[in-house]
Amino acid sequence: MAHPIVKSRKQHIRLWFEFYKLAQGDPTLQANLAKTGNFYKPWGDCRQLKFQDWWKDHSYLFGGTEVEPISRVKKHPNLLNLAIPLNLPIAQILPQIKAIIEEHQRLRFFELGMDPKGAKSFRSGFGKYEINAKELRGRPLYEAYVIYCIWLEMAKPTINSVFLKSVRDRLLSRPIATWLPSFLQREAEADRKGNYIFAEEQIRQMRRSVKKAENVCSAVSKGRFPS
Repeated sequence: MAHPIVKSRKQHIRLWFEFYKLAQGDPTLQANLAKTGNFYKPWGDCRQLKFQDWWKDHSYLFGGTEVEPISRVKKHPNLLNLAIPLNLPIAQILPQIKAIIEEHQRLRFFELGMDPKGAKSFRSGFGKYEINAKELRGRPLYEAYVIYCIWLEMAKPTINSVFLKSVRDRLLSRPIATWLPSFLQREAEADRKGNYIFAEEQIRQMRRSVKKAENVCSAVSKGRFPS
């Protein structure tokens, strides 16, 4: 049962996008969203849009998200276009690329009024919509997002064995990507009365997952991702 792989920066931005949509539908977060209205204004009204449709017109907000060959020069303050000779050994090319990139990163720091000497690394981005986590664990966030959506669709029921069974059944019935979070892979066991009960630890894990999603929605409403 394959689990979702959420490692690329674009996939992380997609999670931000999806949590932002959830935050927009949460009445308790409207005050936060009013304060961050200007921050999110360039995103436009994305409540009814699918990520891929939105991404076509808004990917420029995030600069480059992956290394890729280009057919024409791309202009963005966070992108550096290089001409790389293919007739040289890669061992000779890489040190040159590294030196050029590091120099331009230092220049970018100065342009933004930042001291590169005070930065622990160049991992933190330069853009307005940067994901600043050193190592974002995308899969647990995605699992929390999916579970939270189910919880909302079911009108926020009590998180107990009945809810866990509903989530498990829904995930397994999907025609595509029938994965389960690790804590749901063990099935419920029948008690003396014939009721199917999940272990207390499984229920606690579910509550943590829902709480995680709530915390991310709150952070996103304040213009931060991830929580």
